[in-house]
Amino acid sequence: MRILDRYILGKHVGPFMFAVITITFIFIMRVLVDFLDLFASRNVDFLTILETFLLSLGWIFALTFPMSVLVAVVMAFGRMSQDAELDAMQAGGISFLRTLAPVGAAALVLTGGLFYYNNAVLPEANHRLKTLTADLHKMRPTIAIRERVFLDHFDGYRLLVREVEDDSNIVRDVTIYVIDPREPARTIHAPWGELLYNDGGNQLTIRLHDGEIHEVDKEDQSSYFLLDFETHDLIFDDLGTQLERRQGGSTRGDRELSAGKMQELTEQLQAEKVAQADSLVLNVRRDLDEFRDRVRSASVEEDPVRIRPSDFASRARIQLRKIENAVSRVERKDRDINRYRVEIHKKFSFPFACVVFVLLGAPLGVQMRRGGAGVGGGLSFLFFLVYYMASLGGEKLGDRGIISPALGMWGINIILGGIGLILILKKDQTFPFRKRVRA
Repeated sequence: MRILDRYILGKHVGPFMFAVITITFIFIMRVLVDFLDLFASRNVDFLTILETFLLSLGWIFALTFPMSVLVAVVMAFGRMSQDAELDAMQAGGISFLRTLAPVGAAALVLTGGLFYYNNAVLPEANHRLKTLTADLHKMRPTIAIRERVFLDHFDGYRLLVREVEDDSNIVRDVTIYVIDPREPARTIHAPWGELLYNDGGNQLTIRLHDGEIHEVDKEDQSSYFLLDFETHDLIFDDLGTQLERRQGGSTRGDRELSAGKMQELTEQLQAEKVAQADSLVLNVRRDLDEFRDRVRSASVEEDPVRIRPSDFASRARIQLRKIENAVSRVERKDRDINRYRVEIHKKFSFPFACVVFVLLGAPLGVQMRRGGAGVGGGLSFLFFLVYYMASLGGEKLGDRGIISPALGMWGINIILGGIGLILILKKDQTFPFRKRVRA
């Protein structure tokens, strides 16, 4: 049986690697489209671009491997069925369920590896990618000098260049308007100038030649000054075009935490929720006791002023607002708890999809024996899309507390796994030879 197991596994290696490479490439193209404008506008260096892609592989692999399992199983069993190899195995007394044993064992190993990956590697990759993306967005776009277009990148200045020499730092017919309200109304014009970048592009010196400075006093419009110059420098510091990485960690979301850390936060939030609920009950009881004592005291003293209805209504409104605020805080705690619990279950349920896809993909592959690789790949993509959309729906419902987090993340596994088992048992019954074989 070891030879047979190796043979069946060997049938899956090629389709699995092909699917991993193809699906990963598709997701990388999506990352490229998402970040292309950001990279181009910020003039991001190659190493930072490479780092962005490598960090994106974190979530890409988490999706790629389960989907590749489905593609490999459908294609491998479809090919073995097309070549009548499964019929030959059944004729030899090997059940269809037995042929799934090596693939199922490999899927269990991959499930364990993916759980470790999703729990230890993926959260850190997600956190670093989020931090890097935020730092990239904080960069100012690279300043591009274009002809006859006003440029407002410089605080307090507006720049107009009517001619830019290609492949040089020379600009001609330059006009600069000082628009800082703290400065006099000033216009600087020069027939030509130079753009000099320093500090790695973070500082720009505009060196103008043979120009004029026109200045008008804002308080006395009749006061006009004209100054000729041979060379005049305007220096702009801290253009913000360089990537500045934040030191230290930032707040982590649920997808940037391990299951153990989220369990700790869940227990902490649960304790805080119980404490807030207990505090709410105590405060309500205390206020009711005070209210009752006031009513009794007023009744004994026969002072109608002390028990005015408007006074009671005002106190009731205040108490109602307190209760609403306390309930809102408890509900927020519940939402946070649900969100963490959903993510904890997700770290287990999504890797387990490898096993589910083996159960589902094998009988589907047998039925698609004449469809070829294209039909098998399309069918795999369709079922994975159904799985992914159902998982997203379960995640949303679990986050909102409409269904339990466990059901939200495991429900689609149970449904598709059950369908796969039914198809497998049905397939075994269609074969005429069902001898019991010792493993």
